[in-house]
Amino acid sequence: MTLLKRQFIVNGCTNEAEVSPHETVLYLLQQRLQRGDINGGCGRGDCGACTLLLNGQPVHACLILAAELTSTDLMETADNMAINAGNDRHIVNAFLDYAPGVCDFCRPGLWISTKALLSEMPAPTDEKIREMIAGHLCRCTSFDQLVEAVNVAARAINEGGT
Repeated sequence: MTLLKRQFIVNGCTNEAEVSPHETVLYLLQQRLQRGDINGGCGRGDCGACTLLLNGQPVHACLILAAELTSTDLMETADNMAINAGNDRHIVNAFLDYAPGVCDFCRPGLWISTKALLSEMPAPTDEKIREMIAGHLCRCTSFDQLVEAVNVAARAINEGGT
């Protein structure tokens, strides 16, 4: 099998790996780079556990082939959000305070999806938040708590606190 050398950026750090043509970004991050901040669930893009930002857009890492990555591709995982200040910190804190039941399996994908939603729509309606949440099969807590966490994060960001 032919391996393809790919260079890409994860959380600001340049990485290089040889990947097979059928290998997913999820496999690359979990198995080759040993990153524990991205989870795999269904392998079909249904559960949202493997959500990350790829060039600013939320994607399911289980559906993207690693061979498609280029040296300009920027990936961001939830670990990056956990250490950042500002808007990322508001999202993290809102989930910890208003949706504390969300487990470590569901939390990373929800944080990433929330970041993407709030960057596109600073004051989303509850309906838009529920649409975003619907892409995650989180059963750790109620959807109402998730909606509240996103609303709290949006208010904190919009008030300009860092």
